[in-house]
Amino acid sequence: MISSGTGREPEAVLLGDLNIDLFLDIPALPRPGGDGVATHQRTGFGGSAANTAVVLQRLGIDVALLACIGDDDWGTAALSGISETGVDTRLVRRTVAEGTSLNVVAVTPDGERTMLAYRGASPLLDVDAVPERFGRHLHLSGYALLGDPQRAAAFVAARRARATGATVSLDVPVDPTACAEELLALLPLVDVLVIGAEEARALTGAGDERAALRALAARGPAVVAMKRGADGALLHADGTFTDLPAPRVDVVDSTGAGDSFGAGLVFALLRGADPGTACAFATACGAAAVAVRGAGASLPGRAEVGAVLGQSPEPQRAHLRALLGDSG
Repeated sequence: MISSGTGREPEAVLLGDLNIDLFLDIPALPRPGGDGVATHQRTGFGGSAANTAVVLQRLGIDVALLACIGDDDWGTAALSGISETGVDTRLVRRTVAEGTSLNVVAVTPDGERTMLAYRGASPLLDVDAVPERFGRHLHLSGYALLGDPQRAAAFVAARRARATGATVSLDVPVDPTACAEELLALLPLVDVLVIGAEEARALTGAGDERAALRALAARGPAVVAMKRGADGALLHADGTFTDLPAPRVDVVDSTGAGDSFGAGLVFALLRGADPGTACAFATACGAAAVAVRGAGASLPGRAEVGAVLGQSPEPQRAHLRALLGDSG
């Protein structure tokens, strides 16, 4: 197993994408064939797995990223950017076969983001890059299931993780109809599933959110958390459902909010929280993310999440903040 930048073995490995994000603030999305003139632009690294890795690292869990980027200037910029956050990048592979993945993200004044992505080198991560061990936890991004060889690498990683006693989580930030068969085949190897409401309904064919979560849980995951944006989250665990409201924050940019939610859930579970407490913590992480512009290096850490947790009612507030080692 690799060692992290702190000299310790990473507690978790995240498999997925590392890319460059080009953010464009636009007044409104243009009509088809029209022009959207941005009022501001900014660039930085991103990718669902990369975003989740950053938040986990900032919350206090040493993590390593398993991804593939191009041997180009964008790849160098992405690698440098995420390395500066403390995420271990020694499992990141580079290739000359494709360029680094690029996402163009249009953000409207309501904070909603619309993304156009070219995955580039990301799907070229192969089985040879997969380590034998994963610390305590392996986190998979659903984007990894869109195509081989990255898809095969994800399945091998999940099997190896389970064989060595590590837990496995899967986040589904992608339209599942593009890889429904693969997603369902992976679920028996997954302990924790994070999925959006629309994605859960599309994957199961269930019109009701609870029916969708029940169907997904029946395939293997012990914890299934549904991301519902401003409506919070719906959790299925131990045969019961729990509705969790979203903390109130001023929404600036929704990019990375789902990734931050997943990071919060994994963090809290690894720190021994019960699923309900972990999901409440995850909603705070998601809320902290929508209050900042961009993803990657802009995403929240302990201070920002702690500030959102300060809105929680007692005694839940103290219990949640204790996960951060904060008794305040």
